Formats: sequence, C-alpha cells, structure tokens
Amino acid sequence: MAMQMYIVAFNGEFTQEKSRDVQHRVKDRGGFILMVAKTGVIVAMDDSQVPAVEQHPAVSLVGGVTLNPRGYAADRLQRIFAENLSKQLEIKTE
Repeated sequence: MAMQMYIVAFNGEFTQEKSRDVQHRVKDRGGFILMVAKTGVIVAMDDSQVPAVEQHPAVSLVGGVTLNPRGYAADRLQRIFAENLSKQLEIKTE
C-alpha cells in the first residue's frame, strides 16, 4: 500500500456538486485533494483505494500522475499541492 498521486477525471460537464461529491469519495477513502480543476481533481491516495474512486458514477478515469522535476511548472504545482495538503492535515497537540 503506497500513497500515490492521481488525476481523477469527471464524466461530462463540470458541476460544483459533482466535484464536491468526488472529493468526498476521495477523502472518505483516506485521500487528500491536491488541486481542483474543471476537468477533475488531482489527489494523493493509497493505491488500494483507486477502484473505489473509479466506481463513482461521476468519474470517467483515474490515472497516475508523475511530475517532471525539471519541468516548467513542476515547482509551482508542488507549491500548490503542498499548500492545499497543509489545509487538510490535522495538527495534533498533546
């Protein structure tokens, strides 16, 4: 079981409801939302949860994502991902 980055593409046209519903499915399966776009969401989740997300009726495709570390936008995307991830992590204090 390994946490990987995936793009989850929507079926049909974008709607807020569809986007929220898919995001909830990912989060219910222990995943994190890294970025939201009109065509889908980029998420980090355990490999074992991909089939459960793929079965959602609003999902047309779940595919792996790998950034080229030397790519033009890789730094910017990593900053966006980190910022969005930090908003979802709970900080536990003793």
